[in-house]
Amino acid sequence: MKKILLIVVLFWFELFSQGKILSKENADQLFGPVLVSKEISTDTLVMYTNQSVNVIMFKLMNNDLYILDNNRNALLPLGVTINSKEVFSMYSVAIVQQLLSDGNSPSTTVEKRKGVLTITNGEFTLEYSILCLPLCPD
Repeated sequence: MKKILLIVVLFWFELFSQGKILSKENADQLFGPVLVSKEISTDTLVMYTNQSVNVIMFKLMNNDLYILDNNRNALLPLGVTINSKEVFSMYSVAIVQQLLSDGNSPSTTVEKRKGVLTITNGEFTLEYSILCLPLCPD
């Protein structure tokens, strides 16, 4: 039983630390069509990744994009108070930065699909986030 728990924990940390970058086409096949999306300048998103340590969180609420730093402080919209019960999709800063670099597009799209939140830049899409409840690992 301890071995199974250890494997699950190691898998969770591997997933948490990396996320997964897929081709846009593969993401469409795996997760279905985009239901709601918001575009953000890639330069702005790079700036937000530089303001957070290790992880960054995203959520689409009421057709607006919310981005939080590693301490659940709002980066976008700036100064907004976030209800501690709101669940966000959390990615490692490094994998988001890799997506932005690999995609090489001036704009990035945060997308809500059935059951998942994806981030697309160019021909690449990031998924396999960890859901961040009020208490999240960092």
